[in-house]
Amino acid sequence: MTQQRVSVVALVNGEPITNLDLENRMAFLRLLSNLQMSEEDFKTDTLQKLIAEKIKFQAAKKQFGAYLQEASQQARQLIDDSFKRGDKSGTQVLKEGGITLSTVTDKYIADILWSSVLRSRFPRQFENLDNLAQLELEKLKAAQNEPQVKLSEILLQPTPNRPIEKTSELANKIIEALGQNANFSSIASQYSEAATASQGGRVNWMRVSQLPPVLRSSLAEADEGDIIGPLVLDGRIYILKKDGYRENGLADPKAAKLTLARAIMLLTSEASNKERMAAAHNFMTEVDEIDNCEEMAALNTELGSDALPLLRDLQVGSLSPQLQDIIMPLQLGQKSPALPFAEGMTVFMVCERTQPTADLPDIETLKQVEFEKLFTSISGRYLLRLQRKAVIDYRS
Repeated sequence: MTQQRVSVVALVNGEPITNLDLENRMAFLRLLSNLQMSEEDFKTDTLQKLIAEKIKFQAAKKQFGAYLQEASQQARQLIDDSFKRGDKSGTQVLKEGGITLSTVTDKYIADILWSSVLRSRFPRQFENLDNLAQLELEKLKAAQNEPQVKLSEILLQPTPNRPIEKTSELANKIIEALGQNANFSSIASQYSEAATASQGGRVNWMRVSQLPPVLRSSLAEADEGDIIGPLVLDGRIYILKKDGYRENGLADPKAAKLTLARAIMLLTSEASNKERMAAAHNFMTEVDEIDNCEEMAALNTELGSDALPLLRDLQVGSLSPQLQDIIMPLQLGQKSPALPFAEGMTVFMVCERTQPTADLPDIETLKQVEFEKLFTSISGRYLLRLQRKAVIDYRS
């Protein structure tokens, strides 16, 4: 069996990246991303990723070397969970795909410890997370009706060796791959430089007003599931996927519970159109004089209907879509138009409306959101600083 020749393709602060590391990572990325790009561009971009990860790993090892074994166990667990298929663990799946685990594991170790590096290096910025989370909770309480959006993100950060033009090219290749049904989550986990990369780019529900205008307008025009981008913001490139939208924020009108009064005018199936029109006219004349739900219930009895005149604790979302559209806008005491049903015609009146308490996120969830914002803001700048200081020796 012929052994593959091992050569060094780059030294990062004296530590090697070999051709086997590079080829293994390229095979891994091909397995996940299905990006269609030239071999040379793919090799160059993958090498830059390995260099950035090596710099992160070195910074983490310098400060948190005692935690490498613990981080390695976490990394293996993440790999097993992220890439499992049926009964096979992620480790088995990657091995069967011809992927050597070493460089993949190193990436996850670097990512796990990098957040500790940032917290240690910028303690003042991260010490206020509790207050920021509490402030966001108060804003959510005060603006429960404000529209919210749920999205996934891929953030690409230009570097000295991958300027904005090349980063834009990569962004376009990613969008092409997504248009051919590549997995957004898999690409985000490997290419995104946002804190959300570890969860496949998924961002929590957020108020639309929190977004920068360029992102806000693009997301508003998109349909659920659409890919948006590439969008340039503060020198970085974003690719977004719209995962959901709440027009009324946390106060979902379909969750409201109602008490409705109804009056039913019975009509036989043999009634002619002329008879139906005359009956409807008389029915609406009587309904127009009604001011409250007791009178509506009494009218139902007068009309000879055996149907319950009062419908209590009805959730709006349990009604048919057509009836939801009619009932939701009605305020207390307002009546619907006459609606045709199999047994005749019905008019509804809203007697009570109860909006359940909004399901607000807990403080720990909001702290994680605030951490992700800070991480994304600080990480790229600090990594860029370390890259500029690093001694990188490229070999053929």
